Amino acid sequence: MSQTSLPRDTPFPTRPARHAQRLRVLVDLTSADPARIHELAHAFSTVNNEDILQVRTLQANRDWTGLGVLAHRIKGAAQMTDDTQLSALCAALELLCADPAAAASALDDYTQRLEIALEEFGESFRRIAKDAQNAADA
Repeated sequence: MSQTSLPRDTPFPTRPARHAQRLRVLVDLTSADPARIHELAHAFSTVNNEDILQVRTLQANRDWTGLGVLAHRIKGAAQMTDDTQLSALCAALELLCADPAAAASALDDYTQRLEIALEEFGESFRRIAKDAQNAADA
């Protein structure tokens, strides 16, 4: 495995398992308070939307240094929510962005993967926020 590739021999959780893990983390962080779960999930979702726009802008501008910095920050959020797949992707992209010999096609490929992963991350937190709001209103 090269430094800039995702580990192939490590199975990542499925999408439903990642969603369930994110929910468990928020439940733990908020002592299962639906209003606090909603607030935190909404915050993750909002920041995630901003991150997607920033990823697109940085890629369009070929600002690989900026993208590496953003990948590092996103990796922190992924680790906070125990999202091993997003964390590994961010770590690989961060290394790739720091490599002056990295091919633009590889950078574009990993950036596209990051955008797809972020869309799932955001969708998961929007769903958690909605479910928590419904629980708080009940």
